[in-house]
Order: sequence, then structure tokens, then C-alpha cells
Amino acid sequence: MYIVINGKINNFLFSLDDYLNRKTSFIKRFDKDTFIWGVSRVYSVEKPGSKILLYLSMDEEKGFNGGIVLSGEIKEIGELKEKYWPEGEWPHYIALKVRYIPRSIIENRDPKKWKYASREKLKELFNFRPLPGIQKLDDKIGEEIEKLLKN
Repeated sequence: MYIVINGKINNFLFSLDDYLNRKTSFIKRFDKDTFIWGVSRVYSVEKPGSKILLYLSMDEEKGFNGGIVLSGEIKEIGELKEKYWPEGEWPHYIALKVRYIPRSIIENRDPKKWKYASREKLKELFNFRPLPGIQKLDDKIGEEIEKLLKN
């Protein structure tokens, strides 16, 4: 089973920069393949070993139409003691072992140039529409989405 978690692009860009450049003392606690994500609450399906697909919502200002930009596996979940992301309050963190982030995302901070599993493609291929909160996806669909991220 895969779990889809939603988020905002500005928080993703912050976590991506920390993942790539290891700027904060918080990320330095983890291995180099770790991406940090925040959630308002932890659900019972979110546990170490769970496969995650990170969906970013639409951001008109940045020209991003929404889509899945990262696949990973939960390594650790914990409570945050301080603010980490620029937008919102996220009392829990999820440390993800990155399975895949498209190269276009790693190499470019302009979302208009990214190749990712777009909202339109998810609906067209899998009849999947991300909703607020978390959603479960069948392994077969999750694996197909990961293939989209690799193309």
C-alpha cells in the first residue's frame, strides 16, 4: 500500500533545499537520503516502512498545477519542538528515505520546468484525485506513479 500526503510547494522547496544542502541542524540528525516532511496529525497507517507519495497542491503564483513530486518510505515519525517550514504549523515530522525525486526537480527550482506526475495525468491514468488529508493507494497504482516520476 502507498499513502499519498498533501503539501504546499513553498514547504517542499524548503525541505528540498535542506535535503540537498543539509543546512539545518534538524536534518543533520538523519542520513543523507532523508527528506523531512510535516503533518498536522499522524494517522495509524503512517508508520516506519510505509511507502509515501508526496502530492503538492496547485500554486498559481508559481505556475504549478499540482502533482506528485516525490516517492519515499517512512523511516521515522516524531514531534517537532520548533518551527521548521516557512508556511503553516506542522507539529509532527516524517523522515522519509527518498525512493525517487525527478532529476528536473533536483536540478531546477522553477516548478514550470519540472517533470512530475501531474494532477491531470493522475486523473486520466488512474482516476485518482488527491484530497486533503491522506489517501491510500493500491501497490500497483503506486508503482505506476513511481514509473511516471522516473520518466
